[in-house]
Amino acid sequence: MIGRRMIPEHPSVPDTIGPRNPCDAARLPCGAARRVLVVGGGVAGLSAALELAERGYRVTLKEAAAVLGGRLHTRDERLRTGTFRVEHGLHMWFWQYYNFFDIIRRLGRERCFRPLEEVYYEFKAYRPEVVRSVGPYPFNVINVVRESPNLSLLDVAGARGALGDMIRYDHDLNHRRFDDETFEAWGRRARVSRRFWDIVMAPVASVTLNDPARVSAAEMLLYMHLFFLGHPRAFRRLVATVDHGTALIDPWVARLCSLGATVEVSAPVAGLLLEAGRAVGEVGSPARHDAVVLASDVGGLHRILAGTVACDAASAAALAALRARLRRLAVAPPYHVLRGWFDRPIRRRPVEAVIETPQHRPINLIAIFSMLEEQSAAWARERGGSVVELHLYNTPELGGLAADVVHESIRGQVEQILPELRGARALDLSLGAFQNFTSLEVGQGKSRPTSDAAILAGIPNLALAGDWVHTRYPSALMERAVSTGREAANHILFADRVREVPLSAARKRGPGVLPRFG
Repeated sequence: MIGRRMIPEHPSVPDTIGPRNPCDAARLPCGAARRVLVVGGGVAGLSAALELAERGYRVTLKEAAAVLGGRLHTRDERLRTGTFRVEHGLHMWFWQYYNFFDIIRRLGRERCFRPLEEVYYEFKAYRPEVVRSVGPYPFNVINVVRESPNLSLLDVAGARGALGDMIRYDHDLNHRRFDDETFEAWGRRARVSRRFWDIVMAPVASVTLNDPARVSAAEMLLYMHLFFLGHPRAFRRLVATVDHGTALIDPWVARLCSLGATVEVSAPVAGLLLEAGRAVGEVGSPARHDAVVLASDVGGLHRILAGTVACDAASAAALAALRARLRRLAVAPPYHVLRGWFDRPIRRRPVEAVIETPQHRPINLIAIFSMLEEQSAAWARERGGSVVELHLYNTPELGGLAADVVHESIRGQVEQILPELRGARALDLSLGAFQNFTSLEVGQGKSRPTSDAAILAGIPNLALAGDWVHTRYPSALMERAVSTGREAANHILFADRVREVPLSAARKRGPGVLPRFG
């Protein structure tokens, strides 16, 4: 449980992006009826829907899946030992998730989170590392090295070329300078030592759900800035103490419904309908809308655009331009999340509730849910066991395999990292198999559209949202989804002369040689 002061408040936010129309009304006038279709029920779509519904819009949100939340969804699973609320997988909320923290505050859900101050790494070739970021740059880097059992200041000195690019990060130039080379190629060019690379750099790429050998240097420099160097507290993160549905998604949806929004699941949108250069609804539905927010994942985006129907020449030209703008967007390789309910306990460790395992492929991360989440902790106390979640990224080779087969294939590695599970019996297993994560490969960053790309293509009432959308300020992952959802809502608000919602953002530049934080 955390207090409100654990959530970053606006006075500490480095940058605030105010409305373009501060003198306009705060909501639609009484009696005005403006209908918006939001396609996609992940956090991007939920973000856009909330901002619009709170300002008087009649929102219809449609989600293709049977559950809401996207990669923050929670599903009910009836297993042998009980019925469990099972998330898509562990997520962590970093200090610079300013707009997401704003949602948490507005929903009154602060009590559902607790801080996680350290990251614990298990390597094969090195001693375990506990990484804490104490103080601003350069003191946080010095402290990491000083506390490391593997690194010395000579390793840092050998990485000075890479550190130079990191501390001089410039968001406006980042993708132009670094998106055409892989992270590994950038590391070789910067002459980073093998030890420093393995312990500091490679772990960052290993948890991106992408193929580390193909990840863009620009994307990883953005991550380093956003999650470590860009703010003295950037490394701090929170984890939910209950499942993500209970913590956030259920109250978020309840708030939408209380505002009159219509929320539909198992409701895929086959395509949009364009008339006179405007998005007026979805293919096959008589309902008409004044604006549309397209907030699906990348795979859904391409399917919807392929099924979109243009009813006239102006619409066809705009649709062709939009398809051309988005055609290069790609999806990351398949990944799997395996959760196990075991008949043996895991001893409580000081920091190892979350373990990153960059050298234990296919295991990239282990989350001991019986140390993190109330439901899992209660089950573990009752059964004298443990609940463990294994994240297996970039694993097309596991496609189509059953949960017990996947578990057996990695059991030896799990027991090496968690020796308490040697000989343990898995009483239940749950396997999530996904291919819905945004690609971070070379060239993808420069291909990303902005939230107004459809407007610029000639469809003035269609806005885009998702973690695949480029922002003109540093953002990533869930924070980018929430932020672009707010941006998408703002385009609609601006067109209707309703005051836009302010955005908060990380600073666009790194700390530099002589950092200044305010």
